[in-house]
Amino acid sequence: MSKLLDGKTAIVTGASQGLGLAISTALCADGASVLLVAREEEKLAAAAAGLQDSGWQATAMVADVTVEGAADDIVAGALSEFGRLDILVNNAGVFVWKKLFELDYADWSRTIDTNLGAPFHMTRIAGKTMADQGAGGSIVNIASIHGQVGDPNVVAHCASKFGLVGLTKASADALREYEIRVNAIAPGAIDSNSLDRWGAGPNQKVTQADIASLAVYLVSDYSKSVTGSVIEMYGSTHSVIKI
Repeated sequence: MSKLLDGKTAIVTGASQGLGLAISTALCADGASVLLVAREEEKLAAAAAGLQDSGWQATAMVADVTVEGAADDIVAGALSEFGRLDILVNNAGVFVWKKLFELDYADWSRTIDTNLGAPFHMTRIAGKTMADQGAGGSIVNIASIHGQVGDPNVVAHCASKFGLVGLTKASADALREYEIRVNAIAPGAIDSNSLDRWGAGPNQKVTQADIASLAVYLVSDYSKSVTGSVIEMYGSTHSVIKI
């Protein structure tokens, strides 16, 4: 029986655990071949091995997406492994919870480089590859509620995620002529360790599995007319997260 993503190949960044692993799992389960990318070799190898043990096509590549040239190397790795590239999920991210006066240069640079700079370069290189293939493609950015509303506790994170929303919309227009779609998912607070738990309601934290299922929809042919969209998955999260 054919699957939704049979024959498709994908890159998922930040894929060694959590949401990135949930998305990689969902893509593999629906037939895609996936290159998992992350910095921590041991966790990444275990994640890829787990998918392989399920009989799915998955491979791992250790890389820091913030390093110059990393996007070129990652895309080249996917082409070497699979021969083509159809899907990119920009999931890698950092979250610094500090008030404005507590943030320093390092906090700012690490957040912007990871949450915005890396998706830009990955989109640029992967988008060019997909355009040259001539068969379209799909890019999904993992944004945040903090890309829609401000929060004084996460100023750098808000700046990066607002920027990622802008990148999503602008690159969607830039890549439209090549039938490459670019969309974003904006989750609220995510329930930890929820890779296998589906069906969170509007009064619950969203689960990793639910976000992953939306990612599958966005990279599938079911959403071929959807581009430049930012889909909110806030669940029970209010506009300003408090602890």
